[in-house]
Amino acid sequence: MKKIGFIIMMAICSFLFTSCLSDLDNYDAPNGGIKGQILDAETNEPVPLPVQGSTGVIINMFEQNTNATQSVDFYAKMDGSYENTKLFNSDYMIVVNGPFVSPCKEFVTVKGQTVLNMKAIPYARINASANVVGKRITIAYEVMPTDPSFKVSEVYGYWNFAPGVDNGNANQAGKLTVKESAGTIVFDLENAKAYQDNSRKIRGNGNKIYLRVGAKTEGVINYSPIMEVTMK
Repeated sequence: MKKIGFIIMMAICSFLFTSCLSDLDNYDAPNGGIKGQILDAETNEPVPLPVQGSTGVIINMFEQNTNATQSVDFYAKMDGSYENTKLFNSDYMIVVNGPFVSPCKEFVTVKGQTVLNMKAIPYARINASANVVGKRITIAYEVMPTDPSFKVSEVYGYWNFAPGVDNGNANQAGKLTVKESAGTIVFDLENAKAYQDNSRKIRGNGNKIYLRVGAKTEGVINYSPIMEVTMK
């Protein structure tokens, strides 16, 4: 008798569990998304950003006129673009705190896959180019603050054997710091330990090296676009 009662109880539990799963499965899937770029409000060019990840710029989306209490958060990419393909169609306030003079803030209605470009002013713009001779890389750079009162305190040159490059320790294999707002930064990789330790990875990736210049302006780091070179 006890055995029969136990079997009945298990059957009831199984039914309730299956019913709960069915209820969960009945929720609608996200039916919208958003993508776009964070553009310089004065030049209309994409604003280069840190590596997507722990050092990156977070997009915060706050659903409006609903009972939602948590924002939808995701990272912008290094090239200034962003994308999230799994949002519910709704009205949102979108806020981006990055290396900008003021945060980006916009209201948007997501209906299907929606495009929204946002405008911001970086603290500085950086022009940079790289030249390779043997295993010696010379970066020519110029840092241009967006306001004459802004002070550039340090300029950084970075190299990495992976495409992600910024001021985070995990996103650089080498870093040099200078004070001048314009000039050159030289990496001589012939005897660099990081280059030797990662030579197999570098060869496996077609001898490519990734470079970037960062500038700390008013305590905030802006970046140049990523530069890719091939070692001889």
